[in-house]
Amino acid sequence: MLFEYRKEHEEENIEEKIEKLASKKKTPAKNPKSGIIVKGIDNCLVKFSKCCNPLPGDEIIGYITKGRGVSVHRKDCINIKELFQEEARIIDVEWSEAEKASYKVEIELHSNDRDGLVADIAKEMGNLKANMLVINSKVNRERIVITEMTLEVQSLDELNKVLKALRKIDSVYEVKRKK
Repeated sequence: MLFEYRKEHEEENIEEKIEKLASKKKTPAKNPKSGIIVKGIDNCLVKFSKCCNPLPGDEIIGYITKGRGVSVHRKDCINIKELFQEEARIIDVEWSEAEKASYKVEIELHSNDRDGLVADIAKEMGNLKANMLVINSKVNRERIVITEMTLEVQSLDELNKVLKALRKIDSVYEVKRKK
């Protein structure tokens, strides 16, 4: 019976099918809403890890989570060693250049206490047209001011410009990205 089926229904040559499929016009990859392209997967859930807060321009890797899509980490994240224990779940990801999105980043400034310091920080942020979401400043017993800020930036380059400008403020001696 099987022999009769094959005889009546001649199959197309497999190579011809493959050529037809390969020659079809490939549709360009859709621009992801997250700003991340996951290699080999189209339209999957992507979330940015809170442990390292990746920004466009950072070197990144993806980690396939259980039921929560792909988690994106900076390559210098403190949790990378843990992630590589399950190497099969690591996936290549890259930044999409098509869509500009804003990303939250936390920075910390250390400075000597002086009058008008916070005003100078706010003025510099205004000059840069940087979107400052949160600012929290504390003075310790040694008269050292620790200022924590949450900013919205579009890229690592933009963040680096902000950090460079903040370092130039009088009395500021250390500016760093948190996480």
